[in-house]
Amino acid sequence: MKYIVLIFTMFSTGIFGQNMLPNLNLPNSIDFKNDSESNDVKNLLKLKNDEIAVSFYTNGGLGYHLNIDNFIFKENGDVKHYKEEIFYKRRKKCKKRNVKLSEFKKNQLKNIIQSDFFQNFSKLTQTTFQYSENNHQICSSTSIDDAPENFVMIMQNQKQNTTMVYLPLNNLNCSRKDSPLMKFVELHKLFDIPLER
Repeated sequence: MKYIVLIFTMFSTGIFGQNMLPNLNLPNSIDFKNDSESNDVKNLLKLKNDEIAVSFYTNGGLGYHLNIDNFIFKENGDVKHYKEEIFYKRRKKCKKRNVKLSEFKKNQLKNIIQSDFFQNFSKLTQTTFQYSENNHQICSSTSIDDAPENFVMIMQNQKQNTTMVYLPLNNLNCSRKDSPLMKFVELHKLFDIPLER
């Protein structure tokens, strides 16, 4: 009987502990009253209280095409994945779809946001990604006009943190293993978000 109680306790602790969302204490408050763009984001993601949104933005070059992957971590332990494609050339067009996640994949994603790696990444700011000899530098000697920009936005409790990196893969060879750029690329790998360049 003691073994049954112990197994149930371990099982329930693992399940409920995984469903509890971490408090990320993000640095930037969102002014929903005066910022219409923030309101649009909030309405799109429909976050409640401690719920977390992790959004990956890829600007396809020259600003004509934007791919967005939104991962929503719900209070009830569920995880949602929405994909959007926005086309700005001529007239703005938007395609949206819901990506079905297996329970195994949902558990993987919940483990990611519970990890020290993710919670440390959520504290990085854009200034952390400034190019320097000790951080990472631009390897390309010439500018590429149509090169994509990659953004990661994390939201919780009406606060957010957004970081942007230009040509992340092209600059990997110039980066230290523990650089913010390496962490940026690793986060994309963990969420299965491809990086083009």
